Amino acid sequence: MLYMLKELDSKGRIFQDDDTTEYFSAADYGSDDAAKAAAMDAYNFRVRQTDENWGAGVGKTRWTVLAVGPKPQP
Repeated sequence: MLYMLKELDSKGRIFQDDDTTEYFSAADYGSDDAAKAAAMDAYNFRVRQTDENWGAGVGKTRWTVLAVGPKPQP
């Protein structure tokens, strides 16, 4: 599974540019669970950073994590 951290616009739509996109894959992190954990850590960091700069609660409206690809088999 590939996890993508994406920025959203003010209407909740995913930005089409890749300037703020981050990618997390099992190939890079050793397992799907580790990739997902890294993506969530990055998401939480961006949310905190956005809240600090733009006000509490704004971060969750500006960032999302997408899971792309087939679910890994156990």
